[in-house]
Amino acid sequence: MDQSWIIIMSLGVSVGVIGFLVVVGFIVYASIEIRKAAKTFNGFLIRTEERIKLVLQEAEQSLKSIRNVSDDMRTVTENVRNFTGAMNEITTNLKIISNIVNELKEGASLRILGIKAGVRAALNVLIKELSAK
Repeated sequence: MDQSWIIIMSLGVSVGVIGFLVVVGFIVYASIEIRKAAKTFNGFLIRTEERIKLVLQEAEQSLKSIRNVSDDMRTVTENVRNFTGAMNEITTNLKIISNIVNELKEGASLRILGIKAGVRAALNVLIKELSAK
């Protein structure tokens, strides 16, 4: 019985060692695969970070372009506002000039009528004086 006990113990130890070696092998294999996955994931993160940087740069350029367009629109709006104000001033000045011209025309017409009436009266007086002599 001593020998059978030794054989059983040695078989048990052999199975335990084989099991231990299988577990160690599995752990080594799993750690290698985990390392490969970590490297792949790290590469993915690096590529994603580069793409995100590019997207952020493009977004920043787009925002700058939009800001430039907005500034240009503000400038154009301000120029149109200034132009409209100038046109209003011109219109007001033209109305004032038109009123002055109309007043001068009316004054000139009255003077001309007055001069006509004066010349007519003078001619009538002259004709009466010449007829009376």
